[in-house]
Amino acid sequence: MLNKVHHVTYVVESISDMAAYMEKSFGVKPISTDEFTEQGFKSILYRIGETLVDFFEPLREDTTMARQLKATGPGVMHVAWGVEGIDAAFKSLQDSGNQMRGDAPATSPFGYKTANIETTSSHGIHFQLAEGEPA
Repeated sequence: MLNKVHHVTYVVESISDMAAYMEKSFGVKPISTDEFTEQGFKSILYRIGETLVDFFEPLREDTTMARQLKATGPGVMHVAWGVEGIDAAFKSLQDSGNQMRGDAPATSPFGYKTANIETTSSHGIHFQLAEGEPA
């Protein structure tokens, strides 16, 4: 079912500071910079080999990422595992007893499909599955 690390998402205080650090230290530039006002965050997205790496900066205190940043500081928010056939994978996970977020995979703000296993089913670990490429 799992075929690669699709993306790694970090939460940070400032995406502009992180973009400057990534360019100075590693010589990489983001493939996109976006602001998702309704969802409450700004992001920068990189492609490192076949893996996407994104950094989120919370815009509001009422978001999960803002609470994580306040509680633990900057760091990994989640790792998304690549799959083919995410709809079938979603159903298979449900059938094997996993509680899933929502009734079906969702489309991320970046345009690829995601599915999330509730942490109560996965020993407290946030498992996200992803299929597709950023739009």
